[in-house]
Amino acid sequence: MITPSQVFDLLNKEFPFETQESWDNSGLLVYSGVESDSVLVCLDVTADVVEKAVEMDAKIIVSHHPVIFSGLKEIYSGDVVYSLIKNDISVISAHTNFDKYRYGTCFDIANRLGLDIVPDDSFDFGVIAETDGISVQELGWKCKSVFGSASVTMPHNRINTVFICAGSGSDMKNEVIESGADCYLCGECKYHDMLDLAAEGISVVTLGHDNSEKLSVETIANLIKENFEDTDVQVYIPESLVQNI
Repeated sequence: MITPSQVFDLLNKEFPFETQESWDNSGLLVYSGVESDSVLVCLDVTADVVEKAVEMDAKIIVSHHPVIFSGLKEIYSGDVVYSLIKNDISVISAHTNFDKYRYGTCFDIANRLGLDIVPDDSFDFGVIAETDGISVQELGWKCKSVFGSASVTMPHNRINTVFICAGSGSDMKNEVIESGADCYLCGECKYHDMLDLAAEGISVVTLGHDNSEKLSVETIANLIKENFEDTDVQVYIPESLVQNI
């Protein structure tokens, strides 16, 4: 049996919660204090995730996106937080502190695509990776095969370097330009940012916000498994919210 505090301490050691962005709300967000021999790792804490935790008797959930992001003014029966408290389930959310982790989300994307990361500490978020001069279209097809979806701009451009930022890449336009990359690979990007990047000759590949992050929760799950060998650690990722038709 392990406690929520033990899991929190492990994650805090690997990707300190103090490194999260000021607007973020990562940490031990729901605390029951109940020990558990099972941990459920997920992207978002939704009603079906709580149902899965109850089914497997997991009293600890670790999520990437914070279960409480902004202040709650009321809680009603049936709300996710209400269900968590009712079932004595604690939640630890590791968001931007995990995004900045050396082996976090962006590193994982590069690794799964077989891209070589270029060491660069100039940016808090994102990594720069090298390709072998493939086209944007080729990179897009590779992304689709790994992550399930991809959209591209300027598909016939040849690219040598890619700036990778998982999740919402809305505020990273200037960093991408500054990096000198030929392509920006992210979860989502604003249309007008795509236009500005195109004017700089930079292509954009988007994976979808959740698609860019959902595989990386396995990194968190594996970390917990390695440190608590007798604990049942499961990853649960429901069907993507946004579906291609």
